[in-house]
Amino acid sequence: MKHFQNSTLRLILPLAAVVAFAILLTFSLIRMFEIENAMRVEAEQNMLWVLHQSEVAALRLTETAALADLGEATSDDLSLRFDILVSRFTLLNAGPQRRFLEKIGFSDDLDHLSEALASIASLIAGFTPGDGGPLRVSLAPFSRLFGRAANAAMIAEWDEQGGRLEIYRDQLRQIIASLIGMMVAGGILAVTLVLALRQTRQRNRMLRRERDFSALLVSSSGEGILAVDRSTRCTMWNGAMTKILGTTDEEAVNRPLDRIAGFFDTTVVRRGIERALHGETSRQMLQPLFRKGANEPLYVDLRFFPLRNEKDILGAILFINDASDRHAVQQKNTQDRDRLEELVAERTRELDDALLRERSAGEIYRNFAAMISHQFRTPLAVADSALQRLIRRGPHAKPDEIAERADRARGAIAGLTRLVESTLDAARLDAGQIGARRVECDLSEIVRTVCARQRETNPTYRIEIQCEASGSSAAFYDPAHVEQILENLLSNGIKYAAPRTSVSVVLHADEQWLYCDVCNTGQTIPDKERAHIFDRNYRGANSVGITGTGIGLFMARALARMQGGDITLQSDVVGVTFRMKLLRFKGGLT
Repeated sequence: MKHFQNSTLRLILPLAAVVAFAILLTFSLIRMFEIENAMRVEAEQNMLWVLHQSEVAALRLTETAALADLGEATSDDLSLRFDILVSRFTLLNAGPQRRFLEKIGFSDDLDHLSEALASIASLIAGFTPGDGGPLRVSLAPFSRLFGRAANAAMIAEWDEQGGRLEIYRDQLRQIIASLIGMMVAGGILAVTLVLALRQTRQRNRMLRRERDFSALLVSSSGEGILAVDRSTRCTMWNGAMTKILGTTDEEAVNRPLDRIAGFFDTTVVRRGIERALHGETSRQMLQPLFRKGANEPLYVDLRFFPLRNEKDILGAILFINDASDRHAVQQKNTQDRDRLEELVAERTRELDDALLRERSAGEIYRNFAAMISHQFRTPLAVADSALQRLIRRGPHAKPDEIAERADRARGAIAGLTRLVESTLDAARLDAGQIGARRVECDLSEIVRTVCARQRETNPTYRIEIQCEASGSSAAFYDPAHVEQILENLLSNGIKYAAPRTSVSVVLHADEQWLYCDVCNTGQTIPDKERAHIFDRNYRGANSVGITGTGIGLFMARALARMQGGDITLQSDVVGVTFRMKLLRFKGGLT
């Protein structure tokens, strides 16, 4: 930045001198043209001669009039002298002479003389001896006017000439000052030129030293350096290039690059040279270079630069650096990194497996606890009811009644055992540890068993069974899971049904599926809740004041889908209907 400012300051003074020189020269030329125009002699302004000739004409006409009175002149002589006077007066009374006389105050006198000429013309036309006196009286004002006008004109011309001389002197002084200014500007330009020549010689010496130093630096550089012209012909080749490629400078200089070595005909090098010839710098790292007779390549770094002369691009320069050691280190680092990544990946898989096992165990315990809190209440309530009746009856209980109550308690406990096993299986299946266990089962028998158990637990509700399935009601499922699904659907239907209303269980089928609909006449579920009714721990707006955990329908659908079936909430029906569908059994696994 400082160098740029110094260069600008050095240019300002010569430029200012040139501008001043041009301005002063133009000013001097303008003044000289003005003086030259002012010094021209204008014949129409030579009033003294015109006034003198007019006065002489008037005097000669007066003299001729006197001679005519004496008989020594004829009327023709008078007419001739009169015509001469008229011509002289007409010259005075027209053009610049009239304007000049008006300027010095004789315009009225000229008008009077014009009127007098008319009367004089009549006298001369009818001249007789004795008319000479009146004619001379009429001509007297002409001589006096022309004399006074000549004196005034001479004085005016002297005044005007004196003013012009003053103007000329001022203009000459200005011209002299301009010439002095031009001499100063010329001196500044001469000094600047001398200094510029001196600085140019110094810079040329510095440039030669830098060129010699650059040549020494290029020749002794450890980097391979080559330069090409715009036709990609090699113009410089240093010793390091000879070591890298095995080609001497005599073999390389003045030859096209693609004929020096095949490496220069590769896409990477060609593209880099083209970009440099278009003014762009670029670099390519770790490019393989195969030398003559070598089995292993060198790996080199390439840098491409444009070779400029001010704004013009003369060619391109390429720097080649042997980076084989760095490439070997990078290869070793890459191998070590790959091996480390393999070890990390292997250890990560082991940790993921351990974490999965831990999460699976936690999921099993969580689902097991949730299932216990929600599903085990019904069989425990049945067993508790049977045992309480036995206790109340005490010694009054009959053996048949004791056996019936004991069988009922045992059945509930057996169902509880099956439920524990099914719950564990469901949790393991949810955790991905076991697969679904599906066998041929009669759905109608499970429906009757579950409905009978619910009737005992909820005697105030009427549970109806309708079987519309054509043919066998056998399906392909896990009976313990299906029993648990029906327990959830029936307990949910009874819980949200209106008091002392019926809950119906309808079996029907098609060619592929066996359906079981659990229906009540409770309040219809709003549309905005239908999308979340099967979510874990979700409870609708109608569940306020009703005990529950919000996982019954979630577990029912999860268990149904484990069997290859599903649980759906039916729309466009009166009340609330949940439908379970299972694959029908057709004589074998499907």
